[in-house]
Amino acid sequence: MTADRPQQPLPRDPIAAAVIRRVERRGGNATEQRAALGLAEGWLGLFLNAALFAGKLALGLLTGSVALMADAAHTLADSVTSGVLIVSSRIARRPAAREHPFGHGRVESVSTIVIAVLLGVAGIEFLESSVRHLLDPGTLDAQWWVVGLVLLAAVIKEWNARFAMALARRSGSQAIEADAWHHRSDVAATLLVAVGIVGAKFGVPWLDGAMGILVSLVILGTAYHLAKEAIDPLLGQAPSPEEIREVAERARQVEGVSGVHDIVIHRYGDVRLISLHVETSDQLTATESHALAELVQDHVGGQQRGHVVAHVDPINRDHPRYPAIVDTLTALIAEDARLQSFHDLRIVGDEAHFNAVFDLVLEPEYLDREQAILEELEPIVRGRTGADAIVIHVEPPFAYGS
Repeated sequence: MTADRPQQPLPRDPIAAAVIRRVERRGGNATEQRAALGLAEGWLGLFLNAALFAGKLALGLLTGSVALMADAAHTLADSVTSGVLIVSSRIARRPAAREHPFGHGRVESVSTIVIAVLLGVAGIEFLESSVRHLLDPGTLDAQWWVVGLVLLAAVIKEWNARFAMALARRSGSQAIEADAWHHRSDVAATLLVAVGIVGAKFGVPWLDGAMGILVSLVILGTAYHLAKEAIDPLLGQAPSPEEIREVAERARQVEGVSGVHDIVIHRYGDVRLISLHVETSDQLTATESHALAELVQDHVGGQQRGHVVAHVDPINRDHPRYPAIVDTLTALIAEDARLQSFHDLRIVGDEAHFNAVFDLVLEPEYLDREQAILEELEPIVRGRTGADAIVIHVEPPFAYGS
């Protein structure tokens, strides 16, 4: 459903497959289809969780099981998160506006954080009550049919989790995946509740409190996982090596491009803003360079969904000093562990009097010492190359080479 992600096959689940087919037959862009699938999962989850919450709460009150009541509250939190998914899906499909020119795709991450916070609060509260119940177990009276109903609830939630995960894989939606993991955590919690009830029937009353503690830890672990996955994109998550490689390879396929660097990728939900620098011959005219940049933009943009901007760096590889300076810089990088690579070498002047300008990539752990490293390297490079002047630009940490 997105241009930069392989299309996933339809799931085996006939209901999930039918929902996906119906949404895709309606058409629309990837953001609209993701939102439609999010609404489908949200409404289904809201209905199922409301019904399961009522059933678990009734059984918990009937039997006095603190673990079962904690699990009921967990299921209620699932209902809330399904509601959050519905609201966020409606917001995400809104078109770009003057106030939000890149669309509303990042609302998925915001909604996932809301889900994680709700889970975390619930987990802490139930951990406290479970510890109290472990220290003072009391009595737990539950028939075997109660265990059967609890296991049936786990089966229903597992199906709901698989349904949501199928929609998440097809659409690439982080919010739907978060909802799926929330359902899956409820499955684990419900199974632990069943263990606690069975243990109580066999004369181990403290097992209910112990299972309640484990349920709480499952809830907290799920909250942490979801929060981490959602916060990274909001803070500016680094693109994957595969993304960088794909952009560079597409750019290099354009005739006249001899090098690619300074690749920057911004994400706004489904939309991506991509910029990159391409090295070309300095013999091209301004018109030819502009045309080449547009070819690169079209070629990269044909594969990567989003807006692409290409900057042209004219390079004179035929300058008589070029090979020797390349060899000098290559040797310097090989002997200095702080240096990773260089690119965009430009030589201004003739063979006798010239200036050398290039971009330097530092190893990540040395980026905070950029100025000191430059002051140390400039006289070394000038002495080894014989240049009248050296200008070194350090590549920022958000720009990637190929």
